[in-house]
Amino acid sequence: MVTLVGTLLLVIGFLSILEGYMVIQNESTLLGMDPFSLGIFSLLVGLALMICGLAAFYGNFFFWYLTLAICFVALINSVLMVPEGLVRFVLILIVLTYITRPQVKEHFGINNQGSTKSYSR
Repeated sequence: MVTLVGTLLLVIGFLSILEGYMVIQNESTLLGMDPFSLGIFSLLVGLALMICGLAAFYGNFFFWYLTLAICFVALINSVLMVPEGLVRFVLILIVLTYITRPQVKEHFGINNQGSTKSYSR
């Protein structure tokens, strides 16, 4: 499952960077927001998601919390990037579902409440 989370984060980060670049090039957004600021924000979120995707393979507990925070920021970014962000929105929800599983939390070193069952990675 950790491999799935890391891979999805890398794909979502790449999509975010690509969409940010496209918004900057097209100079238009559906919501009428400043396209340059929205594009730069999307590029930064994509870069952060890619860093979290690479860090998911190492399993540091700090990156579990950082990934949660960045996923919520990416959800907001994908809502602002309607309709291009709908695919990213669904993928981020899948990542949030998997990252809260006990097996993934154990990989990151997050203690489970009372669970002593060992899971295979």
